[in-house]
Amino acid sequence: MKFKATLACLALVMVIHTESIAAPGVPKPLAAQIDHLVSLLSDGDAVGYPEAIQFQALNTHPSQEVTLAVFTVEGFGGGNNFRQYLAAFSLEKTTTGQPHYSLIDVMPIGAGGWRSINSLHARLIGETKNGGSIFTIKALENISDDAPNFPSKKVILKFVLENSRLKELK
Repeated sequence: MKFKATLACLALVMVIHTESIAAPGVPKPLAAQIDHLVSLLSDGDAVGYPEAIQFQALNTHPSQEVTLAVFTVEGFGGGNNFRQYLAAFSLEKTTTGQPHYSLIDVMPIGAGGWRSINSLHARLIGETKNGGSIFTIKALENISDDAPNFPSKKVILKFVLENSRLKELK
């Protein structure tokens, strides 16, 4: 009986601990902001998958950098489904000099039966007339023969970040 109680406590500690673990290398302030987004985007059942966070700094202008992050929220409605989101952040310093990632925008970018971003390698390809940034990301898209969580068609997604908004270009 004592062994079962110890095992149950250990399992609970592991669950609580793993929910706060981000992918290796993800800065803690960025992981905290993504955790806030997961809370906002969840339906109450869905949770984040912190080990799958991908991020990349992208120099959009000579003196401007944007941090892109792809993160996953899974278990909507208590089921076995997920959504991926793309978020853009600006890196700022607090009054105490600590890094802070300020959210610019967030949008759905993938889901089971739709498409998946397996590796975030954004590439800046241009600028809009209004000074926005155009970038691409490689993805896999589902075709009719694919299982929902196993997309096979390679695609290149094109996005614009302009006036503090992310938009996918078709």
